[in-house]
Amino acid sequence: MIMENKKIETQNQIISNNKMCSHNKIHLFNSNIIRENAAITIIKKISELLEDICDESIKNFKDINPGENLNIKPFLSKNIPQISIKDYLERLYKYTKINCSTIILILIYIDRICNIQKFKLTYFNIHKLILASMIIAIKFNEDEQYTTKFYSKLGGVPIAEIAFLEYNFFFLLNFNLYVEEELYKKYSDYISSADSEEDEDEYENGISKDDDEYDGINNENDNNKKE
Repeated sequence: MIMENKKIETQNQIISNNKMCSHNKIHLFNSNIIRENAAITIIKKISELLEDICDESIKNFKDINPGENLNIKPFLSKNIPQISIKDYLERLYKYTKINCSTIILILIYIDRICNIQKFKLTYFNIHKLILASMIIAIKFNEDEQYTTKFYSKLGGVPIAEIAFLEYNFFFLLNFNLYVEEELYKKYSDYISSADSEEDEDEYENGISKDDDEYDGINNENDNNKKE
């Protein structure tokens, strides 16, 4: 009888443990969904903002590929990349799963460079600026780090160019990656102020575009396809 009671207690404990494990998995799954939805919302808001700025640059400048500022030249593409800003940001997130705070840092660093260096964002430079900003933000804000080869395939930029972009971006920031809490909150609040009634159907399955075969922002380079 005592042995039977012990068996029953053991069985009940196993069932209880399984329930706990199942609950933890569901909780983790739900947390990941909430986190991804938040990241996608932030990406949408940032991409809309950057696209508006680039569109405004086209209206205000006869030459939409300004090269007067020598500091911006490392980030210029020969042609406007075929991938949109939104799809590019979504691709970067899809393969890194960076934190929402890191995504916001990408915007903060780009804005900081524009304020310091006094140059305009255009469709010719925004993609490489986003990539370089993300690399810097990941190194500053994330535990998991990636190789140069990974960033090359992810961003569609030759391996030899990755370190060059990173260094130039860091240099243009005056080597200052620190963001005060009040400033971060300002950007975060602005992004969070986006209309909450979005078209959920577009994002119900996560990233909206399957771009595994994206061949890079240097359109002339055919060797950067993701394997």
